[in-house]
Amino acid sequence: MVIKKDISYLNRANIVAGKLKNLAPELYELQEAIEHSADGWHDHESVFDHTLSVMNAMEKILLDYRKLKKIFGKKIDKNTKKILLKVATILHDVGKKKTMVEQDGFTKCPGHEKMGVDIAEKILKNFNISEAETRYVLDIIANHTELHKLLSPDTPNFQKDFVNIKNKFGNNIYPELIVLTYADTVNSKLRKTNPKEFRYRMDFYKREMEKLS
Repeated sequence: MVIKKDISYLNRANIVAGKLKNLAPELYELQEAIEHSADGWHDHESVFDHTLSVMNAMEKILLDYRKLKKIFGKKIDKNTKKILLKVATILHDVGKKKTMVEQDGFTKCPGHEKMGVDIAEKILKNFNISEAETRYVLDIIANHTELHKLLSPDTPNFQKDFVNIKNKFGNNIYPELIVLTYADTVNSKLRKTNPKEFRYRMDFYKREMEKLS
């Protein structure tokens, strides 16, 4: 009989220490997935390193914004949303290696969200996590690029699309998506490649986090 690990074991420290190579080998495979995106978000960095950077930013955000303590202190079955959000953050780009394609010297990962859900679901079976908790984590992974797309300069109907997204996710995972995409943006290369767009996105996330309750 396989003894499952507590879901809290799936954390940044244990990943860095190499303790999850048997339970989540797909995470370590991300060391081989090097991104160089045409939109300026990634500049020859591994998905693995980017994921660890996003985790660092996530930890800082949860400490800096005290009101988030109440939101993510709530439980879904046995685990807090904070623990499960961290798990979703660790796994949010796990589908990129299998979907990465190169075109004109740049990489992109079409459909990595859906692939990520499939891989994450497989990984989560090695841990003690309820069905409701699993659905919560997978829902975040499946939708983690929605706000990135919304804030794209190519989005013509921002206000309408924003209202639709907020209504769609409501208090279920909207706060989670705001925090995750904020952490993801902080650790993108957009700060250097397109400072104007970077500030626009960051200002949006900061305003929205202040509104969370």
